Order: sequence, then C-alpha cells, then structure tokens
Amino acid sequence: MATTPAKPPRFGPFPVGMDNRAPDYEMAVEGGHLLRDALNVDVTAQGIVKTRPGYALSESGLDCHSGWSPRSGAYGLYCDSGDIFRIDVAADGSTTRSQVATGYGRVTPVVYCEVNEAVYFTDGIRVGSYHPVANGPTPRWLDAAPRMVGDVQLAQMPPGACIAHQGARLLVAVGRYLLYSEPFTPGLRDEAKNWAIFPMPITAIVAVEAGVFVLSDKTYWLPGGLPAQGMRAVKEYGGPLQQPSYQEDGAAHWMSSRGLMGSNAAGELGNLQEAHVAIEVEGAASTLFRETDGMKTILSALSTPSSAGAGVGSYIEATIHRKATP
Repeated sequence: MATTPAKPPRFGPFPVGMDNRAPDYEMAVEGGHLLRDALNVDVTAQGIVKTRPGYALSESGLDCHSGWSPRSGAYGLYCDSGDIFRIDVAADGSTTRSQVATGYGRVTPVVYCEVNEAVYFTDGIRVGSYHPVANGPTPRWLDAAPRMVGDVQLAQMPPGACIAHQGARLLVAVGRYLLYSEPFTPGLRDEAKNWAIFPMPITAIVAVEAGVFVLSDKTYWLPGGLPAQGMRAVKEYGGPLQQPSYQEDGAAHWMSSRGLMGSNAAGELGNLQEAHVAIEVEGAASTLFRETDGMKTILSALSTPSSAGAGVGSYIEATIHRKATP
C-alpha cells in the first residue's frame, strides 16, 4: 500500500536572527525559530532571510584599504598604494575617484575623523587633513606649527593609531597614551598636561556627545570627554584595533572582543550580539552603518576570521539509573 511521504518540517521566521548559544533542542522561540548560522545573508526585522546581492567592480586598484565615509555618507575615502582617494557614487551607481593626498598608508592603515567641516587623518607615521569645503574655518593639521601661547608651549598633535574629535578637541592614541588638543585648536596640545595613560595600548577611541569610550585592556568610559573628570571600566574587555562608525544622530558602533557594540549620543552602551552569539575577535576590524532597501545594518570587517562557530556543537541526553543500596 502506497503511503504519502511526510512533508519536511518548516522552520522560521527567525525574529531573533542568529544564535549559537542555545542548545539544538531549544531553537524554537515565540514567533519562529533561532537561526544557528548566517553566511552571506541578511535577516529582516520580520525575521525573513534574504540572500545578499552580488558585487561588481566599480574602481580598480592595486592595494586598497582603509575605507571610511563621513556621517552623512556624501562620499567615501580610501587608500590605494600609498595615496588617499575620494570616491563619489552617482545616482546611476557609477563611481568616480579623485586623489586627496599622497604618501599615506604604505605600511600601516589610515584612520580618519571629522573635525567640523574637514577630515583629519593619520597612518601612525604622518598626519594630514582633507578640506572638501574651500576656505573653511578648520586649519590644516600640517599647518599646526609649535608655538608659545602666554607662557605655555603648544606642540603639534602627533600621528597615532586611533583618532577622534569630541568637545572641540582632537584625540590621538599613541600606544598607551591618549593625547588631546587644546579646545578649538585641533592641531596643538599642551605637552605638560594634555594626556592620559591606560594599562595597555589603545585600540580604538569612540567619541559621542556625552563622552568618550577608550578600548584598551578593558572598555573605559570618560564622561564629558577630556580632560577627564572621571573614568570607569564599563566592560571587562576591549576590542581589536579599528575604525568605529557613526550615524547622523550621533550613535556609534564598533567591534569588541565579544561582538558588536553600540552606544547612542548619550553614552548608553550595549553589546548587540553577546546574548545570542558567542564570538572571539582578534586582529583588526572596521565597522560601518549601512541602510539599503529599508534595512539598517551594522557591518564589521575583520582581518582575522572570528570564532563565531565556537558555540555550535552537538548535545547528548542521558538518564542515570542508580543501583539500589543493598
């Protein structure tokens, strides 16, 4: 007698997205299921899985790295073989690029930050600035020659591995030292007092309106910015060397050692992945905010493959029968 084959079980939607912490027998949640892994897909707010679109070559290069864009997303900057280029995208998707600076990023990555209408950048060896607005009020970083102001010797802000701008001051990380400029004078600092030291080398500076996060051996919060009126560790871990990303509303995102972090302009901090995704991040990273087809997504590129699959495994159920006591 012929039998009708059973229909395969249906799974989804996936309202929470990926989860590699829950055991295999607890993948069902209210409104759908958990997604064990997600590779080259996007999960919508409704929990629907969509494959990501393919890609096509827009601009060729020899050694492209250190991509960045301002909060407005009006254009992009990136490094190619020691030169910094601006890239613009037309309405039809075509791109054009123009050279901004030469002699940066040949051996080390370039990091950027918005300083008023300008962009300051450094590769840890040299400093520079880009001024898309002609005759703007912000001076070139290279023009910040040391000078005496009263009886105070002001020195040029040095190149560093991380930079940010907060409270009218430029912030630069050099090893374990966080150096900051005089207010409204982004290229100059008082060497005697404009610095703070951390236990380990600084890997990121994240500046929001209410203060500054500094990633070192831990994640530190400096309310109000610099000079620091106080400092406390808000997470017991830091993160890889990286360029954080910002949104127009002042929110910031970056990759920590345990997943993506997010903070609003008021400094309210949260780990966006830790509750559902076990991950260990090493090396370097760069994070960006993307909005396309009505979806808002935070993307982070890692130099070293992460161990996001570490939480995936099998399980076993057992029933223990004890022998009766004689």
